[in-house]
Parts: sequence; C-alpha cells; structure tokens
Amino acid sequence: MISIIIPARNEKYLNRTILDIQAKATSDIEIIVVLDGRDEERLDGIKYIYHPKPIGMKYAINSGAKIATGEYLMKIDSHCIVGPGFDSILIRDHQPN
Repeated sequence: MISIIIPARNEKYLNRTILDIQAKATSDIEIIVVLDGRDEERLDGIKYIYHPKPIGMKYAINSGAKIATGEYLMKIDSHCIVGPGFDSILIRDHQPN
C-alpha cells in the first residue's frame, strides 16, 4: 500500500487533487492530508491532521509520515494531478523503504 501525504495551507484545488488520486489509483492507497494553519472542507475516507498554527511544509510532511501505514510513502502538492495507475508504476519502479 502507498501512503500519500498532501501538505496543504489554504489550497484552492485540494479536494480536486484528492478526488483525482482516488480515481486514478489501481491498488490500495491511504491519503493523509496535513492542514497547516487552516482547516478545510473534509472528504470521507481521508485521514486529516490539523495544525491550527502553521508549522511549515517540512514539519507537516513529517507529521503525516508519522501516522502513515503504507509500505511506500509519496508526497504530492495539493494542486497536482497524477497519471492513471501512478501507484502501480511507483511500486513497480521503486524498492520498499
């Protein structure tokens, strides 16, 4: 399984990015959104971490990694889209850990 960490602070396209990831995944994924300094509309089935005071991207990513349960970690910006089967490609082309 891939744990996908999305650090976000006041991101206009966050939910669009989440829905795109869900639509194009071909295996089990876990999406962890780290809301840094601002709470956002939340979608079902997503893990959220909310930091009321901004902590910065590096620390936001690390807080998401701490709760990740996947064998692989992937960080993506909250305004990006992915290609079909991105998760299978990642697993095929990378080694665990």
